[in-house]
Amino acid sequence: MENDILFTVDQEMMVAIRRELHMYPELGWELEKTSALVRKTLDEIGVPYEADVYGKNTVVATINGHIDRFTIGIRADMDALPIQEVESDKPYRSKIDGQMHACGHDAHTAMLLGAAKALWAIRDKLTCRVKLLFQPCEESKPSGAKTMCQHGVMKDIDKIIMCHVNCVDETHVLSSCSGITNATSCAFTINVRGKGVHVASPHKGIDALAIGVKIYMGIQMLVSREADPFDTCVLGVGRMDAGTTIAQVPDRCEMRGSMRCLKESTRDTMIERIKKLVKYTCEEMGGEGECTFSDEPLPPAYNDDTLYRWWKTSAEKVVGKDKVIVLEPSPGGEDFAYYEKEKPGLLFGLGMRNNEKGITSLAHSSGWDIDEDGLQTGAKTFCQFVIDHMNENP
Repeated sequence: MENDILFTVDQEMMVAIRRELHMYPELGWELEKTSALVRKTLDEIGVPYEADVYGKNTVVATINGHIDRFTIGIRADMDALPIQEVESDKPYRSKIDGQMHACGHDAHTAMLLGAAKALWAIRDKLTCRVKLLFQPCEESKPSGAKTMCQHGVMKDIDKIIMCHVNCVDETHVLSSCSGITNATSCAFTINVRGKGVHVASPHKGIDALAIGVKIYMGIQMLVSREADPFDTCVLGVGRMDAGTTIAQVPDRCEMRGSMRCLKESTRDTMIERIKKLVKYTCEEMGGEGECTFSDEPLPPAYNDDTLYRWWKTSAEKVVGKDKVIVLEPSPGGEDFAYYEKEKPGLLFGLGMRNNEKGITSLAHSSGWDIDEDGLQTGAKTFCQFVIDHMNENP
C-alpha cells in the first residue's frame, strides 16, 4: 500500500484547482467561491464534510468517520492577500484587481484536496480517522484557526499537521524541525499628539512628526541593544502618517507596526519597553502619546518532537533523505499555533523554487508563483504520513 498511494495522487486535478483558485483569490472570511470549489470537489470525490459549522466558509471533511480510536487532522488555509499581481502572460494570473494568492494558500488547498482523493480511495485500508480542515482567514483577523478551535474543531483530533510552500528551497525539498517554527506576532499602533502651528514658527508649536521620528529611531535601538541576541526579535514600523499640509507643523502622528519574537518573554519585555519609550519621548518633547497592542498576540507555532520524528520517516520515503532538510525558525507568524495549543501539531515546508522556470519570488510579493510539479510532493507527504502512523506508531 505504501507504494500504491504514491501513484494515486491526481496531479492534473490539483493543478486545475490551484489555477482556478489563483485566478479568483478571495480575502479573509469572504471565501464564497473558494469554499464552493472545495465543496464541489469533495462532492465529486465522495468525501463527506461539514460546511460553515466551525465558522463562515469553513469546510471540514472526514474520512472514516466511524473510527474514533485515533484521528489525524490535516489543515490547509484558503485566503489570499490584498496584493496586486504583476502583469504577466500566464493564463492563471489573478483576475481580481488588488488581490492575489501571494503566499501559496491556493497550493495548500489544492494539495489537501489531492490528498483527500487519494486517501478516500484507500479508506478501507486505513485504521484511523482523517479530518481535513479547510480554513479561512489565516492572513488577517479574527484568526480562522482560533475561531475554528473556539467552535470545537480540535475536540476529536489527536494530532494535526500542515504544509506551507516556499520559494526559498528548490521544488520537492521538504523541511521541518522539532520545536519553534514560527514567531509570536503582535500588531501595535502609536499615536502622538502635538500642537500645530505655521511652519514658519516652529518654536510656537509641538512637532508631532519629530516626536514620531524620535520614537521610530528609539525602536531600532530597542532591537539592537535590548533584545536577546539569541532570540529573533523584529520590530517593524510599516506605516507612519502625520500632518495634512506642507505649511503646518504636524499636530499628530500615527505609526503602525508589527513585532515578531520567537520567545514570548522577549515579546512581553518589548511591549513594556515600547510603552515607556512612547511615554518618556512625548514628555521630553512636550507632546502626548499612547501605544496600543493586539488584544491577544498570536502565539508561537511549535512542532511536537514525536510528530517531527514521525514526519521525517514519512518524508524520506517520499523524496529521499537528501531532500529532507532542517526548517529554520521563521519570524513570520502562523495561526496554526492555535491548533497546537490544543493538540500536538507539526508544520512542514515544501520548496517550490525553480530557477529554470523563473519561479524565484518570495512569499507576499507581487511576482510570487510556484512550480506546480511540487503539488504532488505535498499531497504524497500527507498521504504517506497517514499510512505510516495511522496506528499511532512511530
